[in-house]
Amino acid sequence: MSWVRCLPPNMTESSGQNTNPADAALTNFSHRLSQQEQAIPQLMEQLTAANARYQHLEGLVQQIHDRLSQQPTRPTLAEPQPSVLFAPAAPGPVHTEMNHFRLASSPPAVTYSGEFEDCRSFLLQCYLAFERSPGAFSLDSVKISYVIGLLGGRALRWAEAKNHNDSFLTGSYAEFLSAFTLTFGVTESLADTRKQLWTFSQGRRSVAEITSWNEDALIAVFSEALNDRICDQLALCPEPRSLDVLMRLAISIDRRHQELKQPSARFSEAQISDRSRLAVQRSPPESHASEEPMQMGRNRLSQEERQHQFRSGLCMYCGEPGHFARRCPLLKGTISPVPTSSSSSPL
Repeated sequence: MSWVRCLPPNMTESSGQNTNPADAALTNFSHRLSQQEQAIPQLMEQLTAANARYQHLEGLVQQIHDRLSQQPTRPTLAEPQPSVLFAPAAPGPVHTEMNHFRLASSPPAVTYSGEFEDCRSFLLQCYLAFERSPGAFSLDSVKISYVIGLLGGRALRWAEAKNHNDSFLTGSYAEFLSAFTLTFGVTESLADTRKQLWTFSQGRRSVAEITSWNEDALIAVFSEALNDRICDQLALCPEPRSLDVLMRLAISIDRRHQELKQPSARFSEAQISDRSRLAVQRSPPESHASEEPMQMGRNRLSQEERQHQFRSGLCMYCGEPGHFARRCPLLKGTISPVPTSSSSSPL
């Protein structure tokens, strides 16, 4: 039986132990089919999301077409910019025809090196860029990066120093703008602007450029036209918010100054009435006719009062006009001759 030993081992195994290749292929196919069946729901979700995005983009394109169809078209040589996005507008009427259009190109950005007089112009250009593409600048960090990308020189060195703060590039755009204008902006008060309006001249500009004066300019002109005494009083008052309020306040102050210019007349009238009342009170009674009627030793007139009554033609006794002290009606029948210092008693 030596030939049995020379046979390969697999030929000695029973034929009932061999596996069928079709079974293995069927098992593999069933496994793959199960995986594909599980992936079908995920593919359906992705397809639904893609369909929704497609409908949204189709609506945006239709809205852009509606907006452009309502405006007069102008020929332009600018190339189309598919990266420029527009904010979604209100839904309008649906049109079945689409016309080809081109978007106007953005002006080239101007770099800023930190000049104080150019700060406002630079920020205005950045604001126009943000308004032109609101979708591209929806985040504050994107706005800050855009502004820093246009800086140079001293302004760029300032941004480099600020970049050491972790929240500089990721903070709010309002805080960035506040710090930027605090460093490079020129803050002018309303009073400074009014002075500039008062001192400016036409020069080489047209008349139309200098005729659009608003109420602030008129307030400046009216304030500069006032004299110093009224301006000094206005400096102590709150700043008026309108031209009418300023005019009423200035008129009130001027009337008060006019009243203060006439203190002597009001004092003289009151003084005359007071002197008349005092003269009546100190007139002698009829029972003492022998006494000297004018007791000037106790209530003598001052020098100013005497000069005033003399210049005004008033009585030195009662203070009334039309007569003098010798013929005063209050002294009729009561005046007795007053001996002079030169008279002497008879020997």
